Amino acid sequence: MNKWITGLFMCLVWQLVVPAQAQQLATPLLTQLADSMDGTDGEQTQRVLIRLQQEAERYTHQCGDCAVNWLVLGRISHELARQSGGLAQLRAARSARDALTRAAHLDAYVANGEALSELALLYLETPPWPLSFGDAHKAKKLIDEALEVGPDSAANHLAAARYHLEKGQAQTAKKHLQTAINASPDNDDPLYSLNLRQASTMLAKINSKLLEQ
Repeated sequence: MNKWITGLFMCLVWQLVVPAQAQQLATPLLTQLADSMDGTDGEQTQRVLIRLQQEAERYTHQCGDCAVNWLVLGRISHELARQSGGLAQLRAARSARDALTRAAHLDAYVANGEALSELALLYLETPPWPLSFGDAHKAKKLIDEALEVGPDSAANHLAAARYHLEKGQAQTAKKHLQTAINASPDNDDPLYSLNLRQASTMLAKINSKLLEQ
């Protein structure tokens, strides 16, 4: 009886520890993602992204209920779609859509709503039907949801700025970029510095164009 109880206890402990480890180990892949985006060799970047995507998929297999693991997979797959072309781009975009949708379904608050804002960018950047699944209206809805969940998130305001810039609303985009730049540093977000740099670059370009007008 004692052996049976001990075995049952160890089984329960293992079920609790393994998902926690999987959740903990997934986020460092985002640091590698940020590093890969600083490279200039397109083919090398794609190889790195494919490797990161495969690693992220393993983490989702280890813990299918960990929203952060699906967010990591979606973020990497989205960047792979940006770096690819043809059928490879479409496959990566669909993988990103499915992963980010799963992350948001499991926990809309994961990473302060970044699953929602990243999914919004995917719908914004992807061609519409029949070529793909792009939908600007859905992108706007997801951005609004992300800002409601994480009103102080640099990533969410950066996504909002990209949407409004795409719609030709430069002044509104500027407000979101300034909010993103002034956002408090999030030491738990490996992509914070990258988002901040992108926001600063976008704001500088907008200001330059406005001065030329």
